[in-house]
Amino acid sequence: MAYIKAIPPEMDMGQLKYSEDGSSDEKAFVEPGLMLLTVLSDSKAESFYSDVKESWTIKNDGAKVRFESLQDTLYGTVNKEGMMVLKSTIDENPTTEYFFAHYSPETPSIGLPNTSWAANGNSGFFENKTFEFRPKGELFIWENGRHEKREFYTHKLGDFMAIEFSSEVLTSGFGIIYLEKNEGQKLTGVSFLSLEEGAIPVKSQVTFTKK
Repeated sequence: MAYIKAIPPEMDMGQLKYSEDGSSDEKAFVEPGLMLLTVLSDSKAESFYSDVKESWTIKNDGAKVRFESLQDTLYGTVNKEGMMVLKSTIDENPTTEYFFAHYSPETPSIGLPNTSWAANGNSGFFENKTFEFRPKGELFIWENGRHEKREFYTHKLGDFMAIEFSSEVLTSGFGIIYLEKNEGQKLTGVSFLSLEEGAIPVKSQVTFTKK
């Protein structure tokens, strides 16, 4: 999942109400998402949200697609950017989930604490930075001899792994890195970063080289 867009309720005559015509879209809350949805065949898929696995049945009529599980139904279409745009039938708030398609992970399981990595990516955020992953979820992001003290969390997504991290620079609070390959001294993946509050997270390929 690349990111989610949720529309919060508004107070109307002392009651919380949701916009039914999308007129509150400019007030939508946007942030990077955290979910891996894998299409296994024309009719089957599975997803992982942290350590929760869910199985889905796919129904596709060519224009619209529907994913059905025992707990939920996701429905939507593919937009002009090639992203799958889905809504849930059980979300309390009107929420849209955006999935990017080109992600081919291997098994990048790795212990990050007590390691440092030189970062590089095409968004500009990662350039000339070193990520020092310390014990107890503490993260130092170094640049020009100075560091920000932040937090990080690792999330298992089936056999794969994502890194969530906070940063003072990321005004919406955090970024997500989906790891794709672990080559020992080199990690590669794709990230979604909230570089501006309320804006769509920026996608970036990212490379970590061990120091």
